Amino acid sequence: MAREDEEKISFITDRGTYCYSTMPFGLKNARATYQRLVNKTFKSQIGQNMEVYINDMVVKSRTYEETLEDLRETFETLKSIQMSLNPKKCTFGVPSEKFLRFIVSHQGIEANPEKVQVIINMKTPTSVKEVQRLTGRMAALNRFLSKSAERGLPFFQVIKKTEGFRWTEVIFFKPYFDDDINT
Repeated sequence: MAREDEEKISFITDRGTYCYSTMPFGLKNARATYQRLVNKTFKSQIGQNMEVYINDMVVKSRTYEETLEDLRETFETLKSIQMSLNPKKCTFGVPSEKFLRFIVSHQGIEANPEKVQVIINMKTPTSVKEVQRLTGRMAALNRFLSKSAERGLPFFQVIKKTEGFRWTEVIFFKPYFDDDINT
């Protein structure tokens, strides 16, 4: 953060006046600003051996040797802009990992089995709010469900009704997910 901007986000407590020396993520445009920074900084790696979303980064390689080279390049880039990583949030040398609510591996992107299990374990909805919760969870897994729009239509029709809630019109939803999601 520019030194002249520090006073713009200062705050006062009974112990004194404080200001941030780095941009906190709580500011309105902080995430977008940070995303622009990492896109610019890692432009030669993104899409090649790295994927980045805000402060989540994945360095991807085919072999152990490539992994070491790709990590060296990443660490050198981080060092050049004086950016550091939190070691507690880093994982190295894993064949698959959770990334942005999905499982990423050499096979590609897969549904997170935990998210699928949450839906399967849901009790039958008893209110419109619970159906909305269900449809939101289904939407998050949309790319892994065949004919999801067609098969989810009964759920959305229940939400749209203006009169009282009636779940009896919708077939019990657990079979909707049986054998459909690649987990």
